[in-house]
Amino acid sequence: MQTAHDNRKIVILGGNPETGALVDVANRMGLQTIVLDPYPGSPAKKNATRAYQVDVTDLDAVDGILRSERPGGVLVGVADPLVPFYQKICARNGFHCYASETIISALTSKAQFARTCAQHGIGVTPSYRVDYASPELPGEARFPVVVKPVDAGAGLGISVCRTALELRAGIGKALAVSIRKELIVEKYMSCDDMFAYYTFVDGVAHLSALADRYKTGKQGQFSAVCIAAEYPSRHAQRFVSEVHPQLIRMFTNLGITNGVLLIQFFVDQAGFYAYDPGFRLQGEAPHLYLKHFHRFDQRAMLLQFALTGRMFEGDFAEVNDPTFGGHHATTLWVLLKAGTVGHVAGLDAVRAHPQVIEVLQRFNAGDVVTEDMTGTERQVFARIYTVADTPAQSAEVVHFISKTLAVLDAHGADMILDWHTRDAA
Repeated sequence: MQTAHDNRKIVILGGNPETGALVDVANRMGLQTIVLDPYPGSPAKKNATRAYQVDVTDLDAVDGILRSERPGGVLVGVADPLVPFYQKICARNGFHCYASETIISALTSKAQFARTCAQHGIGVTPSYRVDYASPELPGEARFPVVVKPVDAGAGLGISVCRTALELRAGIGKALAVSIRKELIVEKYMSCDDMFAYYTFVDGVAHLSALADRYKTGKQGQFSAVCIAAEYPSRHAQRFVSEVHPQLIRMFTNLGITNGVLLIQFFVDQAGFYAYDPGFRLQGEAPHLYLKHFHRFDQRAMLLQFALTGRMFEGDFAEVNDPTFGGHHATTLWVLLKAGTVGHVAGLDAVRAHPQVIEVLQRFNAGDVVTEDMTGTERQVFARIYTVADTPAQSAEVVHFISKTLAVLDAHGADMILDWHTRDAA
């Protein structure tokens, strides 16, 4: 890296609220934060030192900003579609990057990810070849199916299709948001859902968290959005035995050396089915629990990597524990129905609860939840992060939150779509 670069400056790609939390961490580290995003009102720009209204996919425009600012590093925020452009920007300008073209090819396209998993003996969700122009399911397939773009995150462009007519509409919806104009049609999986979260430090993959995911079934054809995550996963022991070794081999073959990766799995009696990777910080934010229980902050680690090429100083295995030392955690996703937020009640009491460690709020009074946000993570009012010593304590705090928090529209109607019930067993 050229000495003329200023290691007090960091360029952050993306502008959503989750990326705004990354900006806040960088600010607390004493860095000058420069956010690149095409939308003038993006939340991540609110607390940035400077911001540019630029589309990150316009590489020449980004190059010009980097030549002018001379930052010490570049980091992608919580935005899956921007990861390939993050790699290109770093390569063109000589910055540290945790992703290579090979890794991105395997982990940012859902179709290529499925092929990579299959090559390493890792189960994947069954998928089907469908003609976009004249969509029909092949003979072995049955409705319902899920249609999703290969390269979009946050639930964008995903449909659950139960008829040929819905399949045609779902294909159009997926293609409309896909950058590559590609989609995948998968079997609809009615079984358990979980994720595995890995931290990579100097070529070693560390399993940092395992959690079960719970989704709402109240949105019909729309994608079933997550409403809760519970740590640790009840499938943890089986996962470590059956899937973890194959994943380690896959990570080694891909050449992953640094970064963070979340992979989602369906689970049934027959096995585990990998279906969605995210090689970046997550909107789900398991890093908040790692910071709470283990005192390391992956956001700071990635910022440090962007500036120095090193994720962590010391023995990371000594501070990393996917069991959280026997503690429990539950994240609640508060989903809103379409409408205008009129009044929020009880949020201060929720924030003050001793078992609530963080509330990441995305909407305020006066904000509008549009119909096209339904079935995506854009309908999330807030994510609420709770910790406990036992499942019974987790159940108590989840019950408290569901009875305390209210989000009403302009007419006084309840906007909260659904609540998760924490099992105390």
